[in-house]
Amino acid sequence: MRRHADLLAVAVLSALLALWSNRWSDGDLITAAWFFDAAAGAFPLRRQWLLSAVLHDGLKWLAVLVWLGLLAGWSVLRLRGAAAELRGRLAFVLVASLLAVIAVNMARAQSAHSCPWYVADFGGSGQFFRLLDPRPEEAGPGKCLPSGHAATAFMWLALLPVLTGARRRLALAGVLLLGGVAGAVQVARGAHFPSHILLSAALCALVVWICASLARK
Repeated sequence: MRRHADLLAVAVLSALLALWSNRWSDGDLITAAWFFDAAAGAFPLRRQWLLSAVLHDGLKWLAVLVWLGLLAGWSVLRLRGAAAELRGRLAFVLVASLLAVIAVNMARAQSAHSCPWYVADFGGSGQFFRLLDPRPEEAGPGKCLPSGHAATAFMWLALLPVLTGARRRLALAGVLLLGGVAGAVQVARGAHFPSHILLSAALCALVVWICASLARK
């Protein structure tokens, strides 16, 4: 457990920050308002090419390609019966990252929280409500919490358990930076509140921590 304390720290701190942003303050609403044009009744950056095509769609497909590349590498090593230790590390990254994405999307599918652009405060019709509050009658379409796009970055927290020392710290910083960029893109477009991004990080970190604990046993 001590070896993977960084993953637990990410999970706990992200969850607490999400609660602060959504439940204990107006951080979510204030941040979304920065990018909302009240006169136009919309988020101007919603369909901005760099954000939507490159940093949203492009980043998502890059994650898919990297994952498939790792799978191809594992398959080649498996067929050759070579590099058993490397093969095991690749297998862990593949499984843990995939489970992290699945967990985020399953949670999102059950969520009653809507994206900012569906909320009445920002041009939609749904009612904003806070984490742990009962669902209002007019909650909107929901299915927006946690952020699926941010998970395409935070899924790579699965790299941490197969690394040590400076490489592990560098990987942690890189994944958090990538997740921050992916999350900021969605917040700017009006697709997510900050709490959605933070809970995606928390859930991915928790899933990877569980996988690492089970793999070690």
